[in-house]
Amino acid sequence: AQLSHERPLLVYFWASWCGVCRFTTPDVARLQAAGGNVLTVALRSGDDTQVKQWLARKRLALPVVNDPAGTLSAQWQIGVTPTFVVVSQGKVVQSTTGWTSYWGMKLRLWWAAV
Repeated sequence: AQLSHERPLLVYFWASWCGVCRFTTPDVARLQAAGGNVLTVALRSGDDTQVKQWLARKRLALPVVNDPAGTLSAQWQIGVTPTFVVVSQGKVVQSTTGWTSYWGMKLRLWWAAV
């Protein structure tokens, strides 16, 4: 909630074993590198070392909260990867699952800021 007070936050739930995430995760990293307010959650993708190794192999730099047992994701009622949740002022304002583009993510954050 605190990360979304100044500007909308994209919370991206992904998994190393998710086929669609292979296409969306690089765009999330690109958005974050361009200054987007992004936090990612690695769902059932191994321990911290395994997640770091996976990201290093893909040459991706992302802020990641590891959720090895799926506890955090369950609290957010996430059952599908990838899931994109936009949080603004501490409240969920939008959520979608499946593939989306870099521009789709940017637009969702922009709409939440308007």
